[in-house]
Amino acid sequence: MLPAAGFAWPGQAFAQNVNFGINLSGGKEPVKIDADEMEMHDKDGMAILTGNVSVAQGDRILRAGKMIVYYNKTGAAEEAEEETRYGEKANKKAGMRQANSLGASGIDRLEVSDKVYIKNGRQIAVGDKGVFNAGNNIMVLTGAKIVLTDGDNVATGCKLTAHMDSGKAFLESCSSSQQKGRVSVIVNRGGQN
Repeated sequence: MLPAAGFAWPGQAFAQNVNFGINLSGGKEPVKIDADEMEMHDKDGMAILTGNVSVAQGDRILRAGKMIVYYNKTGAAEEAEEETRYGEKANKKAGMRQANSLGASGIDRLEVSDKVYIKNGRQIAVGDKGVFNAGNNIMVLTGAKIVLTDGDNVATGCKLTAHMDSGKAFLESCSSSQQKGRVSVIVNRGGQN
């Protein structure tokens, strides 16, 4: 539920408790990543996933058209890089090892774009672009219109900053150079008057 006490007046922002997102920096459940294509840039500690990108961990889901993963390199990644020097058979083995090193090495940052969708239980957030920083465990979702739903409750704005550790989120309004924007919230009281 979106608590009314979470409003930050005068209507330019809305704060609430949320608990959505993919915990790529820890957690007990495995993280499953799917995409139409994956391009590894191991020397740069980066992987680019494009086309129907889906990241799932338990009941948490993140979908986007494109995701760039920045990760820490490890000894396993360096071994894979070395194996690529020894022919096609070793290249296949090295490619698998590079993909495995992506998960084992730790993710620094994720950048997602092209219709971003995040779901955890009843909570759903939709936007145009997003950045997850594993260092501070903060996800920022931006776009022309961010829609955050929790069951029948709906909040809209243009920038959502979610602190994954505390579960707190801050939704900012859309504003232009000519007028101040406002956050819109619809709270369904479940049939109560």
